[in-house]
Amino acid sequence: MNTDFQNHFLTRRSMLAVLGANAAGLPGLLYAQPTWTPSAPVKMVVPYSAGGGTDVLARLISTQIGNGLGQAIVIDNKPGANGILGTNHVYAAPADGQTLLFAAADFISVAPHVYSKVVKFQPDGFAPVALIAKMGFVLASKVDNDAKDLAEVIEQAKAKEVTYAHWGPGSTSQMAMELLKSKVPSMRLLAVPYGGAAPVLNAVMAGEVQYGFIPTPLAIASRSKLKLYALASPQRFAGIRDVPTLAEKGYAVDADTWFGVLAPPKTPQNVIETLQAQVVNAAADPSMHARMAERGYTATNVAPKDFGHFIKSEYERWGTVVRSANIRVED
Repeated sequence: MNTDFQNHFLTRRSMLAVLGANAAGLPGLLYAQPTWTPSAPVKMVVPYSAGGGTDVLARLISTQIGNGLGQAIVIDNKPGANGILGTNHVYAAPADGQTLLFAAADFISVAPHVYSKVVKFQPDGFAPVALIAKMGFVLASKVDNDAKDLAEVIEQAKAKEVTYAHWGPGSTSQMAMELLKSKVPSMRLLAVPYGGAAPVLNAVMAGEVQYGFIPTPLAIASRSKLKLYALASPQRFAGIRDVPTLAEKGYAVDADTWFGVLAPPKTPQNVIETLQAQVVNAAADPSMHARMAERGYTATNVAPKDFGHFIKSEYERWGTVVRSANIRVED
């Protein structure tokens, strides 16, 4: 990934410094009083079921955003089609700031390349509010797997077909494995789809499949029941500091997923600026950083004015991976 978008933990002061340095791109964001106030509780659509990693992060940060806005943020779970149905819903919602999308890479950066007939939105058509965090994935197996390290996993997959779990075509769990395979084309892999990250974790722990890329929050919570081989991120993660990155082992793989807030197309600029100020304040809070880190997320330093460019970059990056792996769902 472009180094402009590498992850860093930032204090509130350093985050505000980033924004201050880019004040021309966010007119009045740091200094003027908000010019928009929501007229009722704001609906934050999460296009996945309650209890998953995206939902947990959305609920974690929404309370603070709502406190700043003076209106509650109500989480509205709209699962379906790997996040696409809820995303379609927000894209068609009124552009009044009362309906927002808690967005993730799976359905913004990847899904449009895979599910062209289902997707009813343009990734760059949303009004970008702010990027909040990233999350990594760890290549894992059940704890008593014979392969003792990554080198043995790869040799095993070269010698015979091995199974791995993911949560649907185009999911970041599948994309992480495809990125690794692009570095080692001789690996023989059989993909086994499951209904979500939690079922993938359970399948790996039970040995129903041999491997899977597990989200860092779940890997940390289930560490005693997993063997962790390598992190598909540019840098090691503090919560599992002893686990190396794939890049350290010679395979430059960046499969991090991202999370942020988007608004419907043509949302007025004063609404976006008010929302940006509150999201940035919430995400830059040191206590929020600590809570995100405990759960396996990494805060980011991408300024709100650059979020739209980031979305385009990620869309193009994952499109290349999808086309190379020939992943496509026609229905």
